[in-house]
Amino acid sequence: NSTSQEVDDIIFLNDFSVLQSQSNSGWQDSRPQAWAKNIISVGGIRHYNNASDVDDNWNGGASIGPAADGRIKPDISAYYDSVWTSDNDPGGYSGGDDYTGFNGTSAATPIVAGHLGLIYQMWASGEFGNTPGAGDVFDERPHNTTAKALLLNSSKQWSFSGSGHDLTRTHQGWGKPDLQRAYDNSDQTFVIDEEIVLGDLGSASWDVTVPAGAPEFRATLIYSDLAGTTSSNLHRINDLSLRVTAPGGSVYWGNNGLLSAMTSSSGGSSNTKDTVEQVILA
Repeated sequence: NSTSQEVDDIIFLNDFSVLQSQSNSGWQDSRPQAWAKNIISVGGIRHYNNASDVDDNWNGGASIGPAADGRIKPDISAYYDSVWTSDNDPGGYSGGDDYTGFNGTSAATPIVAGHLGLIYQMWASGEFGNTPGAGDVFDERPHNTTAKALLLNSSKQWSFSGSGHDLTRTHQGWGKPDLQRAYDNSDQTFVIDEEIVLGDLGSASWDVTVPAGAPEFRATLIYSDLAGTTSSNLHRINDLSLRVTAPGGSVYWGNNGLLSAMTSSSGGSSNTKDTVEQVILA
């Protein structure tokens, strides 16, 4: 609606990161801000207060995607239950204790925000092969699309198979933030920080070498888009598409097969819906 439209406009014009909780309806009833293209929408997965991913599930809690025009939402998820948070009594979230269990996507979203803040700091320190400047983290920040790409490119997926799975793509998004993966893979991460301007029907390509024995190759394309038209069945205005060609000639289009699987399917066609596209290969 017009609120989603306004949020896209704000982020497009000001080039900073904004996160939004997806809501807690257990279906596609979400805050309008969460459907915006340029925002980082955060879903929630129950972790049952332990460090293992094995028993994690969605279980009908957090609001889910896809968006009305078919875009993948949420973008990413974090813990939905049993989150401990500071709580300054007597005016805190819950009276009677300085710390309390916090739940919902209102808990998951600040978890992701904390991870994203550290990715901004890693960028300012030059961890991703970029040249750090003399300014502070705010002066040396990447474009918001690059920060979002680094967040989603390094995310850890919850295991799932099929569109009907409890942890399927439109429930978890691209997984949960993983700073360890971001840091460990930083010297193998190739970043284009909005350095190329493409005209209509233009393209750009890069050759990359995947080291022998690497467990995964992941390519991530994210672009900021103009605010869409609320009455349209497709809210994307401009269209960038990701295509990966393997050494043997196999082609992988962005997001092909990833709605129902953790790795990409070869073939497909140009994605014309999403402003977030990935190719993930084992």
